[in-house]
Amino acid sequence: MKRRVDLIDQFAELVVGADDPRRLAERTLEVMMSLSNGRAAAAFTTEDERVNLFASRGIDQHVLDAVHTVWDRFRESLAGGETFYVPDRGSDRRLPKESEGQRSPSSFVVVPVFDEDRMVALLYVDSLDPHFCAPHDLDRLSKFSRIVAKAVADVTNPSRSSRPAPSEAWETYLERTPVEDMEREKLLLLLNRNEWNIARVARLMGVTRRTIYLRLQRYNIPRERVRKTRLKAALS
Repeated sequence: MKRRVDLIDQFAELVVGADDPRRLAERTLEVMMSLSNGRAAAAFTTEDERVNLFASRGIDQHVLDAVHTVWDRFRESLAGGETFYVPDRGSDRRLPKESEGQRSPSSFVVVPVFDEDRMVALLYVDSLDPHFCAPHDLDRLSKFSRIVAKAVADVTNPSRSSRPAPSEAWETYLERTPVEDMEREKLLLLLNRNEWNIARVARLMGVTRRTIYLRLQRYNIPRERVRKTRLKAALS
């Protein structure tokens, strides 16, 4: 029981406190940015064959342009459940070349969000660094898309009262996730929120630094050195 309460403390303090669906989505974006060292994140609804901004954190015109371009060109693959990942914007040939001199994201990902079998939204996260998402990061974003799907459904169809409240949604998410996966998520969350300071994370978790290194090896987490400016931007 102690492990469950501890995990809820780490995740739910950022998300469950939301008192409305859009705030729930915004809090979820904050967690995702922290975990992936993202620069900006947003959720867009996909009603009536159009994309409309639903919730955001730190977005600019680059985000709007990228999402609309991906939606126009790759709508069918998104509707089929395929994540659209651009590991290096400068060398990706699927998108039009950007003007030189623009300070734009180096990589970004667009994840389709489904409510049952219907696509209801797009989840966007980007970074100033190329290749910011490893396969496990993309899988994590897909998991978080369930929370965004709930937030969108609560706004577009509030009569569906049978859906769980935000706190219950997180309880359900944690309950259905294997313990090792949750421990891995927790470790990544703490590492990214503390600039990969191993000693500080060890103190927060009440373990030794050697234990942290062993868990990094056990969960196959590559060691990262996060610049402070990146982390502060992700959490602002």
